[in-house]
Amino acid sequence: MRRIFVALIVLSMAFALVGCGGTDETAETAETDEAAPVVAATTDPVEEVVDRSLLETGYPAQFPEVTNTEMPSAIQEKLDDGRPMAIFFYDDTEVVTKDQRTELDAALTEYRGLIDLVTYNLASAAGSTPSEDVQVAALLAADLGVSGTPYIIMVDGNGFVTWRFKGYVDRDVIGREVLRATE
Repeated sequence: MRRIFVALIVLSMAFALVGCGGTDETAETAETDEAAPVVAATTDPVEEVVDRSLLETGYPAQFPEVTNTEMPSAIQEKLDDGRPMAIFFYDDTEVVTKDQRTELDAALTEYRGLIDLVTYNLASAAGSTPSEDVQVAALLAADLGVSGTPYIIMVDGNGFVTWRFKGYVDRDVIGREVLRATE
């Protein structure tokens, strides 16, 4: 019985050592080597940043010229007045839109008065011709590099895009980016 007990202890220790990864230097080196190119690619200032991850710093870029349509007055007025803004592109037929709008509204309520919100719905009824508003919003989205919905773009008071994000993001991150855009 004692031999079985000792064998189980030795076996469990061996599994624990293997499960923890041990101290295999070649595995650590391989993981480090694989991560290095990714970091180098995201910090290159020449590369245009389209969708920034939560950890990516990026560089503010001047608000792009709109070529497909006229600049909407809601955006142009804020750029002219030097007002920071959040531009929110969404599709109200998507489930994630309602959740994202709730998070966005909660963050902007917390920082009321610091930043303005401009929204554009990119949805059109299935099988129908998109309305003129949806067509203008789609052209604006194309000019701004919007690649899907929901999509948030933060613009500071100097007319620089400080942050863009595609997909769902929580209110804490939005709040942090509002503060960055309003500094």
